[in-house]
Amino acid sequence: MSRPLSSAACKGTATDMRYRDLDWKALWQEEYRHKSRPRRKPGDWDRRAGDFAASHKESPYADEFLARFNWQPEWTVLDAGCGPGTLSLPLARRVKEVTALDFSAEMLAQLAKEQTRQGLTNIQRVQAAWEDDWQALAIPPHDVVIASRSLAVDDLPGALAKVDQWARRLAIVSDRVGAGPFDPDLFATLQRPCEPGPDYIFTVNILYQLGIQARVDFITLEQDRVYPNREKARASLLWMLSEPPLSAAEEARLEEYLDARLQPRPDGSWLLTRRQPARWAVISWSK
Repeated sequence: MSRPLSSAACKGTATDMRYRDLDWKALWQEEYRHKSRPRRKPGDWDRRAGDFAASHKESPYADEFLARFNWQPEWTVLDAGCGPGTLSLPLARRVKEVTALDFSAEMLAQLAKEQTRQGLTNIQRVQAAWEDDWQALAIPPHDVVIASRSLAVDDLPGALAKVDQWARRLAIVSDRVGAGPFDPDLFATLQRPCEPGPDYIFTVNILYQLGIQARVDFITLEQDRVYPNREKARASLLWMLSEPPLSAAEEARLEEYLDARLQPRPDGSWLLTRRQPARWAVISWSK
């Protein structure tokens, strides 16, 4: 007759997993592998830069993000993944100096154009990616490092460690909550799977395993978005999708989606309403 297993004999089995045993990097990599959309390359963002800059000139996200911190006039700020300057431009009026870093040359060109228009002289632009050697590029540590909605990287722990290493006083990153800017209703209408990839909870737990206990706050954006014309609204929806191109049936479903949610406004612009608002987690830690 076999003897019953003691509690000691059960230790170390597959079912005896503790929180500290979770490999959040591996979990993140697995979730990242199932994303519906591959990581965008610099050329993809170059083609999108003009429309992106125009749609983010008056960004409610930027206002919400900046209002959460007590910016000091003597601070230097590194904005990693700055895009067309959504945060760099308003920050330049609050702090001593901003280093705006992005791997898209056209995004930096859009930033330069607006910087000149506003007469801002304290923004230094650097074309670089997360994977580049920032020390070799002579990028010094800054009082504050920001990675705002720019963590679609192949090595999230490496990027977070870089943020922490380059920040002297404060580090801030923001990441999606759930689908974030992706509209699940659009994917459902097109009958495509919606797999936006890992969201902020992976970021928080990877930071924890790096020895960083971060503060988390949330930004919920309005469900309505204004576009100058129907074609721009359509293009913004297509940006959410990946290959393959839309089939004829999917094109028809997309038009139905637009007809249901897009309304003309008296000034000639168009208002697109989505059922689920986009949410972002703002994750910060002091050094």
